[in-house]
Amino acid sequence: MTLDSTKSEEQIFSTITQEYKTLAEYKMVAAEKISGVYVIPSFGNSLSWFGVIFVRTGFYAGAVFRFNILLPEKFPQDSAAPTIIFENEVFHPLVCPFTRALDLSADFPVWKVGEDHVWHVLKFMQFVFLDPYESMRASPSVLNKEAADLFGQNRAEFIARAKKCAEDSKNRVYDAPTSDDPHYIVFEKFNEETHGPVIENIKFKNYESDSSPSGSMGLSWVKEGEFKALSIE
Repeated sequence: MTLDSTKSEEQIFSTITQEYKTLAEYKMVAAEKISGVYVIPSFGNSLSWFGVIFVRTGFYAGAVFRFNILLPEKFPQDSAAPTIIFENEVFHPLVCPFTRALDLSADFPVWKVGEDHVWHVLKFMQFVFLDPYESMRASPSVLNKEAADLFGQNRAEFIARAKKCAEDSKNRVYDAPTSDDPHYIVFEKFNEETHGPVIENIKFKNYESDSSPSGSMGLSWVKEGEFKALSIE
C-alpha cells in the first residue's frame, strides 16, 4: 500500500465520520422540536443547511425568514461557531445589513466543542427576534447601527421598520428557489386537490397517535437514515 493510498483512505474515513456526526447533530435539532424553526442539510454538502424561521410573537410577528447555516470545515471538532446568513434583508441590530449574517458572539464568543450544538444557535436566533433589546444588550457589538439607534431613540420607527421587514418576508415566501439543491425548502400555495389528502392523512395519523396506548408522541421530523424534513405542527 502506497503512502498516497493510505492518505486517501484516511480522508475517506474522516469524511464518513464527519457525515455521521453531522447527521447526529441534525437529529439533536429534530429532538428539540424548536417551535417554528425548520432546517435540513443540503443534499450536496452536509456542512451547509437550509432553514426557515416563522416568527410568532414580538415586533417581527408573522415574519418568515429563510436562512442558511454554514458549519465550519472541521465541524464538529472546529472551535469556530457556525454562521447564520439570512437570504434576504432583515432589519435587526444583530444582523449585518451587508452580509445578512447574524451576530452570535453574545452567546457563542468561543464555540465549546461537545457542549455547544446547532440547536443552541437556533434557540438563540429565536430569542433574537423575540426580544431585540435583551439580545442587543447582551451582545458586545451591533452589526446594524441604524437599527440599534432607532431602537434606542425612536422606538415607534423601529417597530414600523421591523413590521415592514416581516411583511416583506411574507411576500417572498413563494419566490423561486435560490438553489437547485433538492433539499432546498420550497413553499407552494395551497391546492385542495394536491394538499387536501395530505392534510387528512396527517390528521388521521395524529388521531392514531393520540389514541395509541403506547404513548407515542406523533410524527417525527426525521425518517431514520434520511434527511426528511417532517413536522408535528
